[in-house]
Formats: sequence, structure tokens, C-alpha cells
Amino acid sequence: MMDRWAPPRHSGDGDRRRGSAISGRMAPRRTIQSMLQARKGRLMAEEWNGPDFADETLPVLRPRQAARKAPEAHPMDVAGQTDIGCVRDHNEDTYLIADLGRWLEVRDASLSMPEAQRRIPGPKGTFLMVADGMGGHGGGEVASAVAVDMIAQFALYAMPWVTAPNEEDEKELCEQLGNALSQCQSRLEKVALRKEIDQLNPGTTLTVGYVLWPKLYVSHAGDSRLYLQRGESLVQITRDHTVGQALRESGAIPAGPSRFDHILVNVVGGGGETVNAEAHALTLEPGDRVLICSDGLTGHVSDAAMLSELRGAHTSREVCANLIEAAKAGGGFDNITVVVASF
Repeated sequence: MMDRWAPPRHSGDGDRRRGSAISGRMAPRRTIQSMLQARKGRLMAEEWNGPDFADETLPVLRPRQAARKAPEAHPMDVAGQTDIGCVRDHNEDTYLIADLGRWLEVRDASLSMPEAQRRIPGPKGTFLMVADGMGGHGGGEVASAVAVDMIAQFALYAMPWVTAPNEEDEKELCEQLGNALSQCQSRLEKVALRKEIDQLNPGTTLTVGYVLWPKLYVSHAGDSRLYLQRGESLVQITRDHTVGQALRESGAIPAGPSRFDHILVNVVGGGGETVNAEAHALTLEPGDRVLICSDGLTGHVSDAAMLSELRGAHTSREVCANLIEAAKAGGGFDNITVVVASF
């Protein structure tokens, strides 16, 4: 690992490196299998706290409403876009937008049930992810894809399923999202060895947002960013895990851009032994917009310009396209990835 600054390279194999860790303790790693076993034990020991249907005899299989509807969730307009930029010869960014749902489909029953009511919907959440890979010679592309795939595996097989989370549920969910980032680290190490690219120290930033209206749960490592736009304000929720940011926070250098901003201290892979996941739990409001982006956007487009675009464009897809064009107009020295969710 290197901690000496060198001028950034805007072509070829990537210009970001992982520096030595500055601070942060990591919880012990937990595998997907151990998460499943722990979750099973909690479900057996605790009383289920789902919706209260005390006034109905068979609220799931024979509800009183004439036509069953999915539980209400606030409408969300979501879109993503990635671009190679104006200089790089390949794209090492990966993004994913995925709905996570639950339902029960009755195949046969002694109860009389109309065919139209045999598919019983449950609540739905949505994952928003951006990963910005590094490592050169295809290493970064592999790293970002592996990280996103691992979070998808966690969501499908191990994530605790909650519908109306209380404080304990939220704490567990944030903890397990962080554990999932650790699993990304382990998985990437194995893939790199198998593909014989481990000498490149492939790594990736990873910013994950999980929307379970009205809550937004965030797990983050690296210098991709998650912003919340509400009315006339734009707030950066995540912290940049870079040497430059640490120096600014310590008062060693003044506010503003620094030559140390491209040296990462906390990512998935990249030669580090652990990843320290940053966690947030937010309450969304109607009219909010969530923006997740790689540093290919923030390196060229100011927060003020992003806010203007978020407030002005009509659809999430328009915001994505306009922000990417703005980054390319500013030079497009890196890959550019944007995910926008509008509520």
C-alpha cells in the first residue's frame, strides 16, 4: 500500500490508490451462512411483529377487501446511467437498481379462493447501488461488479426481512449491511486469485441505499457519494474516505480540493485487510430526491450545480442524463455514474 502522493493519471489503468488506514474499528466478519442461522434463531425466539389484523378472522387468505392490493408505498421514480467519460478507454463503474419483494402464491387450498386472489403481495423495498472500481487492466471492472453482485446475494438470501422496523430492527439491518460489505471484501479476494489479478490489488468504492418507505438505510465505503435533496437544500450524507478528507477534518489543510483527495483509505479490496462500513438511517419525505454518484461526477460538477439540476429536471432519467453531460463538458476525466430516486 502506498501513502505518498503522485500526480493523478487520467488515462490507462486508473489513478486512485488505497492509502494506509487512518482510523476505525471493524466488527468481526460474518458469512452469509452465519447471518442466515442467526436470523433463523431470532425468528424462532421472537414474536412476529407484522401488521395487526385483529379485527379479521382470515386477513391473509380471505381478507375483507374485495380486491387485494399491495401494501401502499410512496411512488418512486428511479433511474441510473453510466458513461465511460472522455478520457478512459473502459468503464470500471457498476450500478444496480433492484426491487426486493415478498409474496405468497396459493397453489391449492381447501378454502375457496378466487383465482385472482391467490397471489398475495407483501411489502417491497428497493436497492440503489454505485460501485467505482480501481486496479487497472480490468481489475477495477471486476471489483465493482463482484461487490454489487455480493450485495445482491445478501439481499436475496440473508438480509433480515422487516416491514415496519423498530429501533432494534434498524440497528440489525445497518449492522448486517456493513457485514455484507465485509463479505464483498472476502469474495473479491477469492475472485482476484482465481482470475490471477490479485497482484493488481483490485478494489472498489461501494455505496448502497436500501429504500423501505419512508426509511432509507445506507452502507458506504470509499469516495462515491450519496446526497439527499430536500427543497432548496442538498446534503452530502456519506463521508469521503480519503486522505484529503481526513486532513481537512483534522485541520491540517484548509477546506477545498486537495492533491490528496484521490488517495482512498477505506474501500472494498484495494490491498486492505478490512473494510469499515459507514452506516446511516434516514427518514424520507414526499418530494425528496436521493442521488448516488461516483467521483467522476463530483470531480467536475459542484454541489450547487447538482442542486440546480435536481430541482429543475422533471424525471430521474433526465437528471441522470443532464448531470453526466455536465461532467463530460467539464472534462470527463473519469467514468461517470449516477443513480437518482425521486419520491
